[in-house]
Amino acid sequence: MRHCLVLFMLCACMGFAHAGKCVSGSKTLYTDTACPPGWQGAALGGNLSRISPEPATDEANRQFLQSREAEEREYQARIAREQADAARAEYKQCNWLGSQLRQLEADYGMRRRARLPKEEQEGYRQRQRALREQQARLRC
Repeated sequence: MRHCLVLFMLCACMGFAHAGKCVSGSKTLYTDTACPPGWQGAALGGNLSRISPEPATDEANRQFLQSREAEEREYQARIAREQADAARAEYKQCNWLGSQLRQLEADYGMRRRARLPKEEQEGYRQRQRALREQQARLRC
């Protein structure tokens, strides 16, 4: 009797491996702990076995995860380079638009003194407006 009582107390203190199925709406969660808040426990409806992976499988998983991390770092570096290249290209385009505007305004200023016909004046205004619109689109 004493042995049964000691065995019962020992089992109560150790805890048992628990596998559970938790349901929340149309979602199902299998866990070896209690269901999280907002989830309801449900019957497993069959046998559930947990097999520990072999050391070779653990090593393969570790190598796979390392390769994925390396790929992710390379991908993030490539994205950063592409963004930097795009920013440089935009900066160069803004500088080019600014120089085109300055040239156009200098040319217009020199020709305006020579009393340009209205058609030429309107052509200068249209080119200036187009350059300004491009600058606005690029947020220069």
